[in-house]
Formats: sequence, C-alpha cells, structure tokens
Amino acid sequence: MPDLLLEVGCEELPSSACREAVEQAGGLVKASLEALRIEPERIEVWVAPRRIAVLAAGLPDAQPSETRVVLGPPVDAAFDAEGRPTPAAEGFARKHGIEPAQLVEREGQGGRRFVAAELRDEARPVEDLVPETARRLLEGLRFSKTMRWGEGTGLRFSRPVRWIVAKLDGRTVPFELHGLRAGDTSMGHRFIGGPARIERAGDYREAVRAVGVVADHGERRRVIDEALHAAAAERECTWRDPLGKLEEVVYLVEWPSVIAGRIAEEHMRLPPKVLVTAMQTHQRYFPLERADGTLESGFLAVSNGDPAHADLITRGNEEVLDARLQDAAFSFEKDRAAGLAELDRRLDAIVFHQRLGTMADKRDRLVAGVRGLAERVGEPAGEAEEAARWAKADQGAVLVAEFPELQGYAAAHYARLEGMDEEVSRAIEEQYLPEGPESPTPSTTAGALLAAAEKIDNLVGAFAIGEVPKGSKDPYGLRRAAAGLVRIALERGWDADLGEAFRDAFEAFRGQGADLARSPEQTLDALDAFVADRLAFQLAGEGVGAEAAAAAQGADLRSVVATAAWARGIEAARADEGFWALWTASTRCIKIAQQGPDGDRPFEPAGDEGEGALDDAIGAVGPGVEAARRRRDLAAALAAAAPLATAVDRFFEDVLVNAPDPAVRERRYALVRKAAGALGKVADFSKVTQGGTR
Repeated sequence: MPDLLLEVGCEELPSSACREAVEQAGGLVKASLEALRIEPERIEVWVAPRRIAVLAAGLPDAQPSETRVVLGPPVDAAFDAEGRPTPAAEGFARKHGIEPAQLVEREGQGGRRFVAAELRDEARPVEDLVPETARRLLEGLRFSKTMRWGEGTGLRFSRPVRWIVAKLDGRTVPFELHGLRAGDTSMGHRFIGGPARIERAGDYREAVRAVGVVADHGERRRVIDEALHAAAAERECTWRDPLGKLEEVVYLVEWPSVIAGRIAEEHMRLPPKVLVTAMQTHQRYFPLERADGTLESGFLAVSNGDPAHADLITRGNEEVLDARLQDAAFSFEKDRAAGLAELDRRLDAIVFHQRLGTMADKRDRLVAGVRGLAERVGEPAGEAEEAARWAKADQGAVLVAEFPELQGYAAAHYARLEGMDEEVSRAIEEQYLPEGPESPTPSTTAGALLAAAEKIDNLVGAFAIGEVPKGSKDPYGLRRAAAGLVRIALERGWDADLGEAFRDAFEAFRGQGADLARSPEQTLDALDAFVADRLAFQLAGEGVGAEAAAAAQGADLRSVVATAAWARGIEAARADEGFWALWTASTRCIKIAQQGPDGDRPFEPAGDEGEGALDDAIGAVGPGVEAARRRRDLAAALAAAAPLATAVDRFFEDVLVNAPDPAVRERRYALVRKAAGALGKVADFSKVTQGGTR
C-alpha cells in the first residue's frame, strides 16, 4: 500500500493563497484518484509560503480493472433482415476496437433494444496515474488573485511554479508538466536552507525540516503559539492578537522564531489602540499586556530569518515600528491641535460617494436618522444625536488617513479629550459594531442607535444607486451591515418596522439631491428581501429552519424582532397536529384560488348558506389572530385560527367552488382567496413542506 507525495514548489505565496490551497488541494487529489478508481486511506495537506504538498497514503499498487458497457445504435438499425451487420454496426464496432460479431444486445430507455460494446479497462500500475493526478492538482487550484507563469504554458497560478516533487514510496515518478520536470528534489528555506532530496514519500516533512522548513502548517501554528507564550512569560506579560494576525503569520514563515523588541517610552504616551494598530496592521507584531491590563513597552514578532542573526533582525523591526509610531505621534498631535470642530468642518471637502454626496451630507443624515430611529423604537435620542453629530469628524483626521482602522476610535478619543460625555464618546467608538458574527454589538443605547443608523444609511445608499452585492462580491460589506442591523434589533428587542427607517433614509438622500437610480419602492422591496435573508441566516444559527423563517416572513409582521419570534414559534409548532390542520386548509385554498379567475374582487355575500358559514368563520377568527399578532404570540394565533381549518374543510365538502354559473363561481373563488388571506395572517404556509424541517 504505497504512499504518494506531490509537492508543488513556487515563489512565496501570499497568506490568502496559502489558505485557499489548504482548502482545495486535498479535495483535488482525492477527486483525481477516485476518478481513476483509486481510493486512498487518507489525504494530508501541508502548505507553507513556498510549497503546497499533498500526501495520499495507503494506495493500491494498481488501478482495478473495469468493464464498461457502451450503447450503440438500435438493434433494428445495426442488423439487416438477414442478420448481417449494417455500416452503422460496423462503424460502432470499429470505433471501439472490436469486431461486429462481439457486439451484444442491451435494453435502453423506453425498453428499446440497442447493440452495445463491452469494454474492459485493464488494470494500470498506480505509478502511471501520478502524472494525471499532479496535473489535476496544479491546474485545479483556484486563487482569488493569479498571474500567468512560464513561456507558453497559459497556466494561471498565484505565483510562479519552480519545481515539482513526485514520490511513490521510495520511487521517483518522472514526468513533465508545464515545462517542469518532476523529480525528487525540493528546496529548503530561502536563506538558511538548500536543496533537499526526498528519499521516500513518508519522509517528506523530516527531509525539508533538515533544510529549514516546517512544512506542516498545523505544526507551525503550534510552534509559533508556544514560542509566543514563552517569550511573553519571560517578561511577565501576556501576548495579544486583537486584529487576528496569527492566522496570516502562520503562512508567512517556514522556519518560525520569535523575537522580542522594545518600544521607545516616548511613544507609550500614544493611545493604546494607536500603538496596537501600528504594531499589527502593517508589521503583524503582537502587543504585550501587563497583569494590570496596560501595554508593555515592547512587542513580539515572528521572524522567518536566520535565528543566528536575531539581534540584527530585532533592531530592524524596532526601527520600522519606531518610524511608524513617529508618524502616528505627529498625526495625533496635529489632530489634537486642530480640534474636533475643525476636523468636522473638513467633512464638506471629503466625498462619501460620488453619487451620494460628502461626508458632511452623511453626518447630517445620521443625525436625522438617529432621531427618527429612536422615535420608532422607543429609545431616548439625546446622546445618540450628539454622537451622530461628531461621529464622522475623524474622517478629516490625519491619524485616520494614515491608519483607516482607527476610524470611530479616533473621534471617540478626541471627544473624550475635549471633555465630551462618556456615553456620547462610547457611542462614537461603537458606531461600526458589530464588525462580524463574532464581534460584540454596541454596549449602550446611544451606540446601538448610531450603529443601526450607520448601517441603514449604507444599505439604503448602495441599494438606491444599484450597487448591491453580486455573488461573492460585496465591496461595501452590505451583508455584514444587514446582519449587524438584525443582531442589534434582536438583542435590543426593537419591535418596530425598520422598513420605515429605510424609507426615511431614502428620503434623506433624495432631499440632499443624491443621484439615485432606483425608486423608493424598488429600493425598499430589495432591502426587505436582503434583510430577510440575513435574518434567516441568523435564525439558522439558532436551529430555526429556512422554511419556518420564510413562513414567518410571509406573515408580514413588519418587524425583525416579531418575525424572529414568529419563526421560532413556527419551528416549534411543526410538531403539533393543529399546525398541520391549518397548513392543509391554507394549501387547499391557495391551490384552488390559483385555478380561478385572476383579480382581487372582494367577496360579496349572496345568502348562500355554505358560503356564509365560511365567511362567518373568517370573520370570527380575525380579531383573535390580530390580537395574537399584536402580542407576537404565534401559539395564540394558531389557536385563534384553528376553527377556520374546520370551516374550510366543511366548505369544500358542501360547496362546489367551480359552479356552472360564472357569477357564483367568481364569488366563491373570491371567498377562497379571502380564506387564504386570513390564514396567511398566521403564516405563509406555502413555504412549509409537510414532513420537512428545513
């Protein structure tokens, strides 16, 4: 049971490309082998900046043989009346390398008889299949950013490919692929390594380790983590990674070692987040935190250089960070000297979007948006309005121009320095929260109002000019904005129609003369569906199925909070017979209504006893359903609507809907539509499949 090793060596891959290779490489090799009728015992993938390696362990020595049946022409077209093969049969046999006499009959679709060729694919040594597997790996990898490499190859890859290693246990499998000759020689660390001959597939990791490469990315992560902990402990500190840079660093080094640098004491006067941002955004350093939560005047970094020159490497990193912090200190002092009011005045000259106006326009919309939203959700607006007034001031700050990651934080810090109320300052700082599914939402009411207004403004503006997410492309982070808005509303219990806040924002854009491409109706309808999709995604994380979410959306409760509660109730109610009785009644009404004449003519009673019974039942359940909707109580709505299920069943037993008289027929279809509408106030039962859960 030999092991197959394939290594694709290349110039240094970006961290993102390494992660893409980790996700894809194993699946590509597995799929290739399975297509060749080979089932490996296991697949392992190891990715480092200059290499993508895949080990397929436990392969058979040979591909199993296989007999295939290929259908040819129909029997009556393959042989004449005397049973002699026709040109069609002879051509089919010749194509597959057999004699006409070797053709057999097989039954095809519809019971018709066809001639067929039984072809046997002989077993091939697994060694013969390696070149094809390597080709599928190299050509199958898909990177978000690629380049052409090699003369006339036409292949796109993240970086130029330099070597290929192919080993089947101890055997080297030579072949040529895109101008490269596969062999047994890998390359070690660019600075401290050299060529490494791979004797056996299973020895690969140890062989490249000897030339300065930890090929296994999982092992590199453990090595880095342990070294960071040890270095921090020596200084009686804890290392931090607030911007999540470790994931990137793992794929930037092949022989990791941790260095500890110092920060000049003069720079420690900068706000902590400025220090951390300077350390992490460009240099990918890890700040050190003392036991009391304050920052240590030092940092840790992961080096890919020669550990023998650690002192020189450390000094170089200290100098780079010192220059960054000098720039930050200069920018910070310049902003402080200008003051918030001056920074705010600069917003008139800063474009938010060419079609949506300036940052000053956005500031004014936020102030109005916070005020309107607060009124709709029943929260006080005072601190939130004041926060909105200064929320964008740091867009005119020199510090934010250099460190865009500090927007929000910089304005909040300057506000605190100028003595602004803490709740206002915190709201400014939290205006972009949550920044992702794991990010917290704003901690204060003012912050929640401002963050929600910020997201509403971004969503409405983008949708109104037609710049909406397409496929995986979402340059403005609108999916994240909508998801954040949903989370804020749910956590705050804002049982209000956010669609009205969207409409207010649209009118604010229009009032400022923005170059809008869509009507209010087009914009708001698209946003309703977009936010509903994010709500369904949020509910899925709670175990609420897509069907329940869609059925709740169809009830048109006009509130994220109410719709979420309704969806949870529907998911739970699927176990009750009463739910399915209403589902059956609704489904029957919808299907029958679809068969009738188009139109929205209301039902007008005509004294028919059967019609009257159903109409009375609709009227009787209506108040109870509406009361339950106002209380956001699905169980009460189901109980209130229960008599209507019985009334619908009785109606279809006693009354012929498709009556011969056109006037009667149209009236009864109108009544069925009315019943369907009444049941639709409980849920859109058409979104639910009987017996399904999702």
